Amino acid sequence: MKLRKELNEISLIIDKLVNIICVILTFIMFFSVFFQIIGRYVISGSIAWTEELARFCMIWLAFLGASTLVRNWENTSVTFVKNKFRQSTRKILEICIVIVMLVFMTVIFYLAVTQIPRYSLYEKSPALMISMLVPKSSIIFGSLFVVVQLLWKLADMILEGKEEEK
Repeated sequence: MKLRKELNEISLIIDKLVNIICVILTFIMFFSVFFQIIGRYVISGSIAWTEELARFCMIWLAFLGASTLVRNWENTSVTFVKNKFRQSTRKILEICIVIVMLVFMTVIFYLAVTQIPRYSLYEKSPALMISMLVPKSSIIFGSLFVVVQLLWKLADMILEGKEEEK
């Protein structure tokens, strides 16, 4: 189906963008930790901002990486119960799982969008002195990308079922 192909392309573009951002964040985190080690063992003094920068990069990596896991359907699941069902029942169960995840992540996104700017805009990080909106917005973007990928997954599962019926 044309719609399924177009949705897959959009999901793939988002996944590639997220992967590029994650690679950049990984390099930033690596060099930040490297400078922290150099500071501690060569200079004999800690560089204050490196630990905080590495922590913020790790937070962004966790939330953005979740969308890639959902895209590839590599999230943790208990399959021994699901595998006991027939194939048709298993499909319905998987769709229900995606819907529950979608509702949960939509609630997370909504709460993040409404609450984080309210409480984090004027809060500053101790070492980098940047607005805490920067690290906390990882929840907003991460949950948004997960919601988009879950919508794609749900549409793909439903459209796949319709293609099999034909």
